[in-house]
Amino acid sequence: MSKSNRWFKSLLVTALSLSVVIAGCSSNGNNKPDSNGAEPGPDKAPVELRFAMETPKEEQTKTVWKEILDGYTSQHPNVTFKIEYTPNDGDAARTWMTTALIGGTAPDIFPSRYTWTHEDLNKDLLTDLTARYDEPNPYNEDKVWKDTFAPTVFNEMKNPVDGRLAGISLQTLAIRVFYNQDLFNKYNLEVPKTWTEFLSVQKTLKDAGVTPFAFANSKPGDNHLLWATNILTNQIAADKVASYDYNGNKQLELNEIVGAVSEKTIDLTSPEWNGVFPIIKDWSQYWAKGYNGVNGDTAKQMFLRGDVAMMMAGNFELKSIQDFSGRKFEYGTFALPYLTKAEHPDASERYYELGGYPDGVYTVPKTVTGEKLDVVVDVLKYLTSPDVASILGNKLYLTTTLSGAKLPDNLKGFEFVGDRILVNFYAAHIDKKLNEDLVRIGQLYLEGSIDLEKFTTEMNNTLTTDMAAAATQNSWNKDNGYGSK
Repeated sequence: MSKSNRWFKSLLVTALSLSVVIAGCSSNGNNKPDSNGAEPGPDKAPVELRFAMETPKEEQTKTVWKEILDGYTSQHPNVTFKIEYTPNDGDAARTWMTTALIGGTAPDIFPSRYTWTHEDLNKDLLTDLTARYDEPNPYNEDKVWKDTFAPTVFNEMKNPVDGRLAGISLQTLAIRVFYNQDLFNKYNLEVPKTWTEFLSVQKTLKDAGVTPFAFANSKPGDNHLLWATNILTNQIAADKVASYDYNGNKQLELNEIVGAVSEKTIDLTSPEWNGVFPIIKDWSQYWAKGYNGVNGDTAKQMFLRGDVAMMMAGNFELKSIQDFSGRKFEYGTFALPYLTKAEHPDASERYYELGGYPDGVYTVPKTVTGEKLDVVVDVLKYLTSPDVASILGNKLYLTTTLSGAKLPDNLKGFEFVGDRILVNFYAAHIDKKLNEDLVRIGQLYLEGSIDLEKFTTEMNNTLTTDMAAAATQNSWNKDNGYGSK
């Protein structure tokens, strides 16, 4: 369907404490024709959509989003948006979201996490958008909507149990180590590629009285331990489970992980799967003190003040780091270095990338129906267009989820330099309890309160129990290829 036939479709904006009404109209107050030359009908019924977004940390984000939404209303002048703001803290955002969905007060479009869309769709709280993804996207050359996304991102948006979709993802991310170039220059340090070089750099800094690294490990949502564990685990063990990639998409999905765990190919008590933890514990000698109480924002502030030489973050932090007025040094980024056989005999000695998974997720409550739902879906298609991706990339430094898109110059440091991780069972969308255990029990291991055996035995019990439950629930077994036949 062309844009000229879609004037009933509209845009939403969102959330909790502030509200702004954005009315779409042409610059001269008259309706302008769209790109196909069709005049918008004056009799189109007005549509107001509530569009929620996380409370921005910078005012420019609001300005950019107004530009994006104005772009939609300029084509659909019968649509207005009531913008609302949700909490930007993960726990608070989840509480707000659950309350709004259950109470029937959720905005027409609101921000979520891709793992939360799986949970809420299973509870019948969200609109199932699966069939809509087979439609063309008029804002991207009428290509089939689902075909416009990077396959890895699109696959992870799917509910791991039944493959349904309940949202869109506007951005993905790559994880990088940010480093203080001035300190590296002062101590004649080169950007490390191998783990051996990485630790050597940090030893030099520590010996000089500089705290090498800010590592955030106060809660699972800080993600630093998750990122490091996933990247290093794949460097050691990914090849061992490659045969379980039944559909050949280069990432193990839930049923494939169930197969690998059921056949004990994945066993967290074995050296190929738990060998990363002594490596990470050894690394912790270079972290800022109190890392089990440091959250992500605190780690970033330590870096920006120059209190530490390095930190880990995704490209979603790039703009705030670039624009921070109190930063008195130049910075750079590099991929987390790869292990060599000096650290582990099974090390592949090549980079693995954690990233390319869905972020910037927006979803729709089950309460949106009828023609209003058609408008909302049209807005979602617009938000996942190349034009919007260009705005988000150039002005907010966000990496698009669209297939084949080129990164703007400000994101060149986040281009992938290695293979994307194959196995990601520590992630919350695969096993939420294991994701929590990794940090909850991992804190005790890192501080020396428990040993490696207890740490990994408890996690392995969680993983085997939860994967067995998933197998039973879905009737996955060896005979049916764990759901692949």
